Amino acid sequence: MNVHATVKMTRLFCVGLVLCSCSKNAVETPMTAVFIDRSHIAAEDIPSVFDSAAVKYNTVSILNWKDTYPYLPKVDFAVAHNGNNLLIHYRVTEKRTIGTMENDLESVYKESCCEFFFMEESDSLYYNIESNCIGSIYLECGTERANRTVSTLDNLEKIDRWASLGRNSVGHIDSLTHWELAISVPLQALWRHDFVTLSGKTLLANVYNCVGSGDDRQYVTWVPVETDKPDFHRPEFFQPIYFE
Repeated sequence: MNVHATVKMTRLFCVGLVLCSCSKNAVETPMTAVFIDRSHIAAEDIPSVFDSAAVKYNTVSILNWKDTYPYLPKVDFAVAHNGNNLLIHYRVTEKRTIGTMENDLESVYKESCCEFFFMEESDSLYYNIESNCIGSIYLECGTERANRTVSTLDNLEKIDRWASLGRNSVGHIDSLTHWELAISVPLQALWRHDFVTLSGKTLLANVYNCVGSGDDRQYVTWVPVETDKPDFHRPEFFQPIYFE
């Protein structure tokens, strides 16, 4: 067995241990991101395209810190690709919704936010794409929480996004609200790598929902995160996603 294969098997084994240790919250494995054979898919079309292709949705429903942050919204997501673009669709129903930040690279995690953290299975660099409910994005890359490289605004303009609530501020909505967000991330926006295609790749990832400010915060994850307090920058808990 070569070095790459050994590293791959070790990482997948560690992920398996994490999932087994949290069996009551374990996600189904493996997750597959289906290939959609269309050269261009606009973000606003992602929900209907996913529906036509019967893309499977996964639930974000793990309360790792439920004693401090007990609220569980209804959240699911789906991931697919067309080779050159990472396609993500989030669907959220929550008791309050915050969406005031209209510009990219603002602290969108403080508002109603969904986040996709991911890395190649043989790499140490991981990306975090954080998106609030009106489609404003924060994107950075690095090997740990500290010393991360933030995307430029020009780079973020490459990411197409659609928000069911629109792209303008919705303020604070203090009632049960359903919102959706779809984003299409071209490989060129992942500037720390020279990706040619997503086909045949395995990414390790976790998906989060949060409202990271105020007295009534919420922190929910797709894959269990075994930390004492909310910490999304934990790649050791990422789950494999296989890209057709």
